[in-house]
Amino acid sequence: MLMPVSLRRWFENGLPEGDVYLVGGTVRDLLMNADPKDLDLVCRDAKKLAMSVARLKNAALVMMEKKPEEPCYRVVDRDDPGNFLDITEMRGETIGEDLGQRDFTINAMAISLYADGTTGDLLDPFDGKRDIQQNVIRMVSKEAFVSDPLRILRAFRFAAALTFTIEGQTLKAMQANAPLLKQVSVERIMAELQAILLTADSSRWFRQMDGMGILEIILPEILLMKGCQQNWYHHKDVWEHSLLVMEQVEVILSDLSCFGNVSGRVADLLDEEKTVFLKLAGLLHDVGKPSTGGTTPGTSRIIFYGHDKAGAEIMKAVAARLKLSSRAGDFLVGLVAEHLRPLALSSPKAKPAARMRWFRKLKDNAVPALILSIADVMSSLGPESGDDYREHFVAWATESIAEYFVSIKPVLESPLLINGNDLIRMGMQPGIVLGRMLYRLRFAQDLGKINSRGEALKLAGDMITRQAEKKGRQIE
Repeated sequence: MLMPVSLRRWFENGLPEGDVYLVGGTVRDLLMNADPKDLDLVCRDAKKLAMSVARLKNAALVMMEKKPEEPCYRVVDRDDPGNFLDITEMRGETIGEDLGQRDFTINAMAISLYADGTTGDLLDPFDGKRDIQQNVIRMVSKEAFVSDPLRILRAFRFAAALTFTIEGQTLKAMQANAPLLKQVSVERIMAELQAILLTADSSRWFRQMDGMGILEIILPEILLMKGCQQNWYHHKDVWEHSLLVMEQVEVILSDLSCFGNVSGRVADLLDEEKTVFLKLAGLLHDVGKPSTGGTTPGTSRIIFYGHDKAGAEIMKAVAARLKLSSRAGDFLVGLVAEHLRPLALSSPKAKPAARMRWFRKLKDNAVPALILSIADVMSSLGPESGDDYREHFVAWATESIAEYFVSIKPVLESPLLINGNDLIRMGMQPGIVLGRMLYRLRFAQDLGKINSRGEALKLAGDMITRQAEKKGRQIE
């Protein structure tokens, strides 16, 4: 077997003496006839090899020595930072001992590298090649999850990404060691969860994590959602409904053609981060219901008054605990806070001004908010939620997304017809009152009540006059 082209470029001048091996995901990808996403090597004196390669290739060297027993050195192409080589110190006395300390059989294989650009035979002491052929995730040893509990989530991540199944004894060991996840940093946990959420069928794996008691260790907020009964718009309790909403979000994201001519613009807007946290919002949009549940006076009808606001407050705490970026946290909290608003705006009684005000508030985030609401309504299958209601809302929300891109977004992004300096020249003083005046003028422009600078100046003059008259009456 020839050395992979991507790796050969790093070693055009040959390899140093000593045992050097391709390992882990690199070997797995080669056996699956895929271009290796990562280039992983192990050897003795990894630091020396990494420094040598970095010097010869004029590459950057990143020392990753937080784990003294597993020092790793990343050699990064200065012109292409996405092209890098990870060189790790061999664990144990032999390559066999090193492979025995790895997570799963599909990642516990190695191939020798030779100076002439060729490779040796596959070293596969745990039958990883067989498990690849059978689409199975299997632990290397019972100690795999004790030595690093994060491997519990990595198992789901590999299964989701490769569409493999997790072998039975491995599942039992994962469940038994799940409490150890409390020892793992939230940053590492979130990296694995986000990788799972980026796969097309992540809700399937979240269901499995939930069934094994793993999900509630990471998100203890879901415990109160389980068994929390709802009104007759729903046919499931809060938690089962939430799982359905997450599934429906994925159904929508799997085929954006339902948005017609703007489907491409929807796809462009939903980057990886928004995709991840839109799915997570589907799972947690009703997290505020358990703390707000009650019944209407004189009846037994279940209500959750203010659960959107309560849920947003809970999600602020969740975002902080999970150490999300401010952008991701604000997006997630915002979706939970706004998930009910489209239901009200879809009513025939809703005023166009309220709808435009909501679009100005959310801007592009109105699109994922509407997708979340579609998924929410499609997952509400109780006797009071008929087909006509669902079809009407889905049609309204779909049309609203199209209208946003075609006519609303251009209006929201258009420059204000007049600015603060114009108002100052008209006699206003800088400050809060002037800011409020600009907001009112902006909203009038959004609604199409003013369409030229002249109309804007006239409206501003009328507003200033009325304001002065009102102030005069108050003085009298």
